[in-house]
Amino acid sequence: MKKTLAILFMCVCAMTAFAQQALGPGTGIVSPEINADNTVTFRYQNPKAVIVRLSGDFLPQRFVDMEEKDGVWTYTTEPLEGELYSYYFMVDGKRQLDPSNVYMNRDIATWTNIFIMSTKPGDAGHYYMNNNVPHGTITKIWYDSQNAGMDRRLTVYLPHGYEKSNAKYPVLYLLHGSGGDENAWSELGRTAQILDNLIAEGKAQPMIVVMPNGVVRNPSAPEVNETNMFQPTMTNSRDQDTKPMEDEFPTIKKFVETTFRVKTGQYNTAIAGLSMGGRHSFAISRRYPGTIGYVGMFSGAGSGPENEKELKALFAAKPKLYWIAVGSADGVKVSASALRDYCKEKGYPCEYYESDGGHIWKNWRVYLTLFAQKLFK
Repeated sequence: MKKTLAILFMCVCAMTAFAQQALGPGTGIVSPEINADNTVTFRYQNPKAVIVRLSGDFLPQRFVDMEEKDGVWTYTTEPLEGELYSYYFMVDGKRQLDPSNVYMNRDIATWTNIFIMSTKPGDAGHYYMNNNVPHGTITKIWYDSQNAGMDRRLTVYLPHGYEKSNAKYPVLYLLHGSGGDENAWSELGRTAQILDNLIAEGKAQPMIVVMPNGVVRNPSAPEVNETNMFQPTMTNSRDQDTKPMEDEFPTIKKFVETTFRVKTGQYNTAIAGLSMGGRHSFAISRRYPGTIGYVGMFSGAGSGPENEKELKALFAAKPKLYWIAVGSADGVKVSASALRDYCKEKGYPCEYYESDGGHIWKNWRVYLTLFAQKLFK
C-alpha cells in the first residue's frame, strides 16, 4: 500500500513538473529591445538555423538578413518614429513569430508580433499606449438581430466613469474593413487607448464607441463559438455590397440606445469606418438622412453622381461634419478625391485629409485619432 501511494505521489509530482515545464519561463532573450537612441534590436535564438530574416512595416524593404553569433540571430534598425509596428521572422524560409514577444495581433487570418514606441510627447505611439490616465472599459455584448435572424456580437467602448455615473454619452459607430470583424478596431485600431488618451487630455469628448461586425452573415469573430470557427478571408463580393449593413444598422442603433445610457439625436450620433467600413458609412449616412451628424470615411468612399438624390437629402439635413481621409499612395484615393470634388461642386461642406502611405492600419489609427477630436463639440 505504501509503495502504491509512493508511486502515485511520484506520478503527481511528475505531472505537476511537466505542467510547469509546459508553461515555460520564457526564452530569456530580450526581443524587441527599444534602445535609448530609438533604434530597435531584435533577437532570435536558434543555433541550428541557416538563414534568419526579419520582415517589418518599419523596414524600407520587405526582408533584411539577421546576423548570428553564438546561436543568437540579431538585427538593429535605424532610429524609428513613435508608432505601433508589426514584424515577424523568416527562419530557413518558414514564417516564425518571435517567441520572446508575447504581444501580437491578428489581421484577418494572419498573426504578427507588434511593439509600440513613443519618441516624443503627442506622437502617434503615445496615443496607442496604455498610459497612466483614467481608463474606459471594453465590453463584448450580444444582441438579437431579427434582421439577420441570429444573435450577433458587438464590441463597445465605454468611457471612464460610465459605470459610476448616471450621465449620458454621445455615440460613435466605428466600422471595420473587408475581412475584419468586431475585434478589428479594438485590437488593431487601438480604439480604447486612443480614446482614453484623447479624453484625458481634453482633446475629445467622452463618448461611447460601438464596433459592430460588418459582415452581416457572420454572428461574430471566428474564435467565439463552435458554429463560427472558420478561417477568416477577405470578404466576398456579396459582403462588399453595402445593403446588408444598411439594413442591419437600425437594429444595432436601437439596441445600443435601449441598452446603454446614450444621448440620442443627429448631433449625438457619428459613424465612421475604414475601407469597406468607409463605404458602409457613406451608404448608411445617405440612406438615413437627419439621423447622423458626423460622417467619416477612412480609405473608403462612394460615388457622388450615382447617389445625387440621397446626398442632396443628407446635406439638406445639415450634418456637422463630412470627413474624407485617404493616403496619397492608396488606390482608393481616386474615388475619395472624386467625392471631395463632387461635394465642392455642389456646395456641400466637406473636409478632406490626405496623409502619406497607402491602405494600411498605420493610416487608419491616425484617422481615428484626428476624427475623434472633431466630434460632439
